[in-house]
Amino acid sequence: MHPSVWASSSAARALAAPVGALWVIRLWGEFDAESIHVVERVTYEVLRSSVAPVVFDLRQVTFANTALLNHLIALRLHRPVGLVGADRVMRLMVEVSGAALPVFPDLAAARSALSADEAP
Repeated sequence: MHPSVWASSSAARALAAPVGALWVIRLWGEFDAESIHVVERVTYEVLRSSVAPVVFDLRQVTFANTALLNHLIALRLHRPVGLVGADRVMRLMVEVSGAALPVFPDLAAARSALSADEAP
């Protein structure tokens, strides 16, 4: 069993924990060029310790710009990635970028879809 991983700054917080066959990274706060290191640190630890798909829970994100979007796109090159709780602006950024980042209505849907992607 892998332990939870977390990082925080004055503007942002990230917590990653395994949930079934994938990792969920929950984000809180504002993610821009000044605070993206918080999610980068947690993501690095997840990549180092597991090969499982990653779901980002964005329900508590109050602001995100292309710093977060670029991080998610880069991670997609290494792992299946999904988003839960993406607000209208994040969904629009994903759509306009053409990124292959699926947005799910809830964690159960993300787990089902990403676990199916891993099946032989």
